[in-house]
Amino acid sequence: MNFFDKGIALGVGVLLLYIFAWRFYRADDSRLRLGVRIALFLALSYVLWATGMIPFHVAPWTDDPSLHLLAQVLELLWWLQAAQVTTALAGGAFLPSRMNRARLFQDVFRALIFLAAFVAAIGYVLDLPVKGLLATSGVLALIIGLAVQSTLSDVFSGVVLNATQPFRIGDSVAIGDIQGEVIESNWRATTLLNGQGNFVVVPNSLAAKASIVNQSLPPRMHGLEVAIRLSPRFRPAAVIASLNDAVISTAGILASPKASVSATTVRRKYIEYTILVYVASSAEKTQARNEIIDQAYRHLKTHGIGLRRGAKGASGMSSQERLLRDVEMFHALTDEQFSLLAEALVSQHFSPGQLIYQVDVFCPDERRALYIVASGVAALESPHDGKNVELRRLSPGDSIGRAGILTGISRPIILRAVSKVSIVLLHKDALTPILQQNPEVAKSMLESLMTYEAKAAQLLSEVPVSERGPEDVLHRLLSGMRRLHGIKH
Repeated sequence: MNFFDKGIALGVGVLLLYIFAWRFYRADDSRLRLGVRIALFLALSYVLWATGMIPFHVAPWTDDPSLHLLAQVLELLWWLQAAQVTTALAGGAFLPSRMNRARLFQDVFRALIFLAAFVAAIGYVLDLPVKGLLATSGVLALIIGLAVQSTLSDVFSGVVLNATQPFRIGDSVAIGDIQGEVIESNWRATTLLNGQGNFVVVPNSLAAKASIVNQSLPPRMHGLEVAIRLSPRFRPAAVIASLNDAVISTAGILASPKASVSATTVRRKYIEYTILVYVASSAEKTQARNEIIDQAYRHLKTHGIGLRRGAKGASGMSSQERLLRDVEMFHALTDEQFSLLAEALVSQHFSPGQLIYQVDVFCPDERRALYIVASGVAALESPHDGKNVELRRLSPGDSIGRAGILTGISRPIILRAVSKVSIVLLHKDALTPILQQNPEVAKSMLESLMTYEAKAAQLLSEVPVSERGPEDVLHRLLSGMRRLHGIKH
């Protein structure tokens, strides 16, 4: 084998190494993989130039068909390898980072480079007329373009979507009436994962024409609308005031942008009110919507909005007695006992920011009372590191002081008015005769209190946190109730 034959053998050997490295070599470092590819490309270039097989000229050895054919193959493969290395190097150098991450732009960029390499290989290595080839390919491209118009529409729409980037992979979007999380965006279509767990493929041409709402942008701020329809017989000002209290009562609502409540539609049979709030993430929308609806129901009910006429007269029950019956601890009481306690209730009214109730561990027994929110919104606070930390907000029907009025055990808490608040108080003295005369009622109320405390979060617990078992806690609460109410058995 002469020198030229050995050159062909070396070239084939380098190409085999290149194919092996590209197919089987899987280094974790992408820069290391690129370095290996460049080294093998330079080795092949050296072999070709050293043996006279220069890819920018017609392949040598035209008098020997076998050697000439092998030289042509090596030079053509050199152009292919050059295109691969160029796309790897130029992609990161010339494409912006956001385009470099988009699969569509990478494919377009790679296609242009490979097309240029193909034309150069045809012209240099095979010595064919490039102008004729380009003219023929232009006619062929026109024919193919007419045949695949809709596909080309999707492709060019995909280019526009990737250039403007109205959404990214992982964003939650609404494309027209279709909502979901963006899973993939390629040449032809955008794939969404909808709320039912199904993949929805939206053609790029349709997405480019539809209205696109990116629910993930801007970050940490997502709007949520809740529409409520009510009878026009209720005064809109009273409804809007109640719904504003409902918004204030809802946890997780962003303070900025400020929430709003407005009457948006007036009809003969109803008036539609829209609540617009903002939450930190799209994942919080469902929970926030449910809580807003629950709070709206509670605040509207407090002002008699949305209830059937004559409900109060039909039951013969006052609004204060209804508040007592909603406290789980009192469910064992009879109707007569509820009536006695309702007569002992005291109403108080507070302005926004005014202190309603403050108690510490050593609160005097005569100040023990159950505070029930009748209307408005109050904030429950607790001292921590020299300042008061808000724990949660109380809405109509919520109460505080269960453990204090029943057992005389409490933790430092403060109740402050957020809006105009009406409170009903039940002093511990009103409860004492019932507990003294009905031991079974006292036991049931104590068990209900323990269940309530077990479900409450640790920061919201009115009973100091204890590491003792349930029996020890029951014994402690029972001892406190006997002392506070003078029960001897």
